[in-house]
Amino acid sequence: MKAYSYLVIFTIFLFMACSDSENDPDNNPPGIFSSNTIETRFDGATIEWTEAIDPDDDEVTYAIILDGQEIASGGTTQSYSFSGLEPETNYEGYVEARDGNGGTSQAPYFFATEPEVIIIEVDIECRWWEGAGGYGIVNYFEVTAVEDAISYHLEILDYAPDPIPSNVGRTYTWTPETVLPTGNNVGSGASHLTEYTPGVYHANTSTGSGSLIYLPDAISNCEAVTATARLTVIVGEQN
Repeated sequence: MKAYSYLVIFTIFLFMACSDSENDPDNNPPGIFSSNTIETRFDGATIEWTEAIDPDDDEVTYAIILDGQEIASGGTTQSYSFSGLEPETNYEGYVEARDGNGGTSQAPYFFATEPEVIIIEVDIECRWWEGAGGYGIVNYFEVTAVEDAISYHLEILDYAPDPIPSNVGRTYTWTPETVLPTGNNVGSGASHLTEYTPGVYHANTSTGSGSLIYLPDAISNCEAVTATARLTVIVGEQN
């Protein structure tokens, strides 16, 4: 029984010694440091911070706290990249410097993620229709509405055969609130933007009309056009 009591007492002393070493009252925490945001994206951000100097020359590691949740710890690098975040959202948190002996210091940060940006390439298409006494025909780039889109911007990158004035570099910009002509109301000439059907936009380039006897040749010329445009869609919360 006596040997057991000595073992218990020894264990208690050992625990107290470990506890005291981890929370040394004479320990000095890491010094003051600062953090800042160096990049934001629609789904993340990157932060960096200055070095936290420890007065006791303890090794300092860093923990990352985001919106109250610790998401990383134990590292010694002085930057961190967040991913998987929500677009157009405010985030805040702090970097915590730890000396391994219970001493800590903190450097706050905050950032707002960017709106989501979708960039795709669109190829030109051709369509025609017959009416009383003639036909209509048009080359166009088709854009289908994107959920939560704020704005659309389409720029023609290449066009062949390219008319004069050139279609290359021509741009079309609109928002979901823009009131556009509908259906086959494409006007004449070039650069007419229409909402062909609800949620389906047509950036029209060359348009034409004429007698039905000329339709086969018009279709041949229309389908011979090759062109590409770059579509940029900004997605986010409406203000």
